[in-house]
Amino acid sequence: MDAHAVFRQWIGNPTDPKAPVPPERRGRQGRLLQGTSAERYEYDVASWLHFIEETVPIGAWRAEPSHVRTWLDRQGGAERSRARRVSAVGAFYAYAVHFGHARHNPVDPALSGKAHLAPPGPRLNEGQVHLVRWGADQLQGAFAERDRLLVYLLLSGLRSRQIVELSLADLHFEQHRLTADVWQKGGGTRPVAFPAEVRSAVQSYLPWRRWRGPESSESHGPLLTSYRGNRLDSQPSPGNILKGAVNHARACTDPDAPELPVRVTPDMVALSESPFDPLEEAGG
Repeated sequence: MDAHAVFRQWIGNPTDPKAPVPPERRGRQGRLLQGTSAERYEYDVASWLHFIEETVPIGAWRAEPSHVRTWLDRQGGAERSRARRVSAVGAFYAYAVHFGHARHNPVDPALSGKAHLAPPGPRLNEGQVHLVRWGADQLQGAFAERDRLLVYLLLSGLRSRQIVELSLADLHFEQHRLTADVWQKGGGTRPVAFPAEVRSAVQSYLPWRRWRGPESSESHGPLLTSYRGNRLDSQPSPGNILKGAVNHARACTDPDAPELPVRVTPDMVALSESPFDPLEEAGG
């Protein structure tokens, strides 16, 4: 496939907040590109493609590390900008290689002094995702509603740190939907609207939520709390809670139930295609 077509397929339309986000539009370490990061990546990769396809008509699929180095040197700029360009072009090629458009990734990680972007991490297939959801619904005990909500938030696409950072003040019930200000790596928050299943799980959990002053009370403080009413830690609590749901899933007696991987991690669940409607931008 033409490199420009693959590029548009990967990046989508980051300047239009209402445009659907391609599920594979991921940057370094498999994270979804959000907000201005996608716009910067779009500019950087477009610049690279212009260079490799037109300025020196070698072709994107025949590029070598030396070509990337030449382009970076021509671009100049600060070390931070160079590192961003390496990440952007490396992410594009990781996508292209993953889907068979390119045979190799010409971006040398040493060009930015950072670890090279790996292809998208392991994920669950559709049947496995639905089985994990079923396992979460089987949870029992004093913290069943909390643990089910945490797994639902993973299934909706949030990462462990984003989940444990949620506070009651971040949640906004607006008629028939729930929105929240979700923490983003690097600082700041992003407003998102959750699917109906997550909204219902939050409402089911709140009457069971534990709190303890001065960090929290019935009306303020962290959303997900420990048995002492403190904010959950991002490691290892999400993994341990997910393990409980996965254990139930593995015990499913349905002969058609899919087999789960030996190790199911929070990141693996968050990166998988959600069984719910996708998260939506809630701004505006």
